[in-house]
Amino acid sequence: MEELPRVDPLEDPYLALRTALIVAICLVLAEPMGITIPMLPVVMAMSIASGQRGALTPRTFAGPIMLPIIAIIFSWLAAATVNAPLLFTLVNILLMVGGMALMLFRGSRGGMMLTVFPLLMSMMALYSDYALAAMRDAMVLGGIALGGAVVVLNILFPPQTSRVHVEIVAPLVTDRPLSALMIRLAVFIPVLLLTFAMGDMNMLIVPIMLLFVCAEPSHDKRMNQVIDRGGGTLIGGVIAAGVLIVYSMVPQPAILILLLTAVTFFLIDKMTTGSGRPLRYQYICSTALVMVLSATSGGRDALEVVLQRVVLTSGAMIGGILLLALLELIFLGEPEDAKLAPQLA
Repeated sequence: MEELPRVDPLEDPYLALRTALIVAICLVLAEPMGITIPMLPVVMAMSIASGQRGALTPRTFAGPIMLPIIAIIFSWLAAATVNAPLLFTLVNILLMVGGMALMLFRGSRGGMMLTVFPLLMSMMALYSDYALAAMRDAMVLGGIALGGAVVVLNILFPPQTSRVHVEIVAPLVTDRPLSALMIRLAVFIPVLLLTFAMGDMNMLIVPIMLLFVCAEPSHDKRMNQVIDRGGGTLIGGVIAAGVLIVYSMVPQPAILILLLTAVTFFLIDKMTTGSGRPLRYQYICSTALVMVLSATSGGRDALEVVLQRVVLTSGAMIGGILLLALLELIFLGEPEDAKLAPQLA
């Protein structure tokens, strides 16, 4: 997939403001709309809004439209197969194979949808029917809230450019595509099956983080993922701890919303002004939002949430990159980095 480019302040001076306000709107509307899992729509809203580049196009509004559709399709699929373990496992493996192939050989964001969202719904289905329905409704209602917020805020604070952003991706081009894919699946699928077998929602972060390592075509890009996502988890954990400390002293929903809005604005502004890669700041923001909302709405100890997320993310990404490098050395005998072909999406 495309690595997010830095934001040009002359093209879009309102990116951080739009993103922060979208997060605030989703948080404010969560209770009146009956969204019992606000974490998912809030994080998706932040990711979609902060990933916007260039002038407004129909694609700008595609994310919010797709969320309810994806939620309904994959929740139905999970519910229809969860009571048939063999079929459930086979369907999920096929989706993961197709999704990873799209990410690896096409650089497609559609591949991420075929992996992450079915994984979310499948884990919820294994946990309980209520959890699956809650996740589905959170995505459907969150998509509606996000869609309205995206339209309104892009009218009020639009990008200041007519340049249409064209994604530049560098998929893997190799004379052994099946071997390259099978090596990645050999790392990812056992972790996926183990996560299903455990049925522990807290372990869901492990296959998700491992996916972003396995779907990267080159060693350099994998290392960027480890640094940006692994390092971002550490920094995001520190920020989340700070927010939770303030919230524990003033436990008012309005204070929590203001704190998360301020954190979002600061970190997304760094996608323009910071010296690091934009993905790093986006992931720090995502991690902080997830940790805070997990601790405040899930009934779990705040320190446990932060420490568990840091340990699981770091372990999954470091273990994944080392195992992939070893398997490629054994079965391929040479790095694939020289075989990347830039393409226009």
